[in-house]
Amino acid sequence: CVHQLFEEQVLRTPDAIAVVFEDEELGYAELNRRANRMAHYLRELGVRPDDRVALCLERGFEMIVALLAVLKAGAAYVPLDPAYPVERLRFMIDDSAPIALLTHSHLTALFAGYGGSMPVLDIADAAPPWRYAPDTNPDPAAIGLTPSHLAYVIYTSGSTGTPKGVMVQHRGVVNSTFARRLVYGNLGRFFLLSSIAFDSSVAGIFGTLINAGTLFIG
Repeated sequence: CVHQLFEEQVLRTPDAIAVVFEDEELGYAELNRRANRMAHYLRELGVRPDDRVALCLERGFEMIVALLAVLKAGAAYVPLDPAYPVERLRFMIDDSAPIALLTHSHLTALFAGYGGSMPVLDIADAAPPWRYAPDTNPDPAAIGLTPSHLAYVIYTSGSTGTPKGVMVQHRGVVNSTFARRLVYGNLGRFFLLSSIAFDSSVAGIFGTLINAGTLFIG
């Protein structure tokens, strides 16, 4: 699975800088610990392979932590850009049927009345419920997670009709990441300008984080 490649890199370069946002830096080991705590909590909520967890997040460290946490928990992330029209966001929630939503408290109004009993978790909570969860890597075998399970569900632009959710397996992300490395070499630094709701973000995020590079969030 693609997050396991990141975990292998953490073991090799725990003190290297993984993510930079504005004037702050986050190292590989700390990024991994934060993602692990959230992942263990998501598993406690019942997250299992091929479940979907929606991400509606502003740019920052939490965006990368949450993305990795969802993968580590065994689910597929569904990126929702908070700049999208409310109608589109609600359609994507209805269509992907996530079992949880990770967002910021001030963005929850976008989803008022949607999702039923779906847990809505504030990623920036000063005292999040996952703060005391284990910071060790979750074991994929414990829930039967394999490369054939979903890594993310991303939506087309919908410019010619209704947006369509494209389901991408871990094996596909791993293969495309290695193919890019073969062609372009290791990404030492990558400036992430695109939204994580665009498929191009996957290349930059994982092409950087499995190669000890530094991801700069613009």
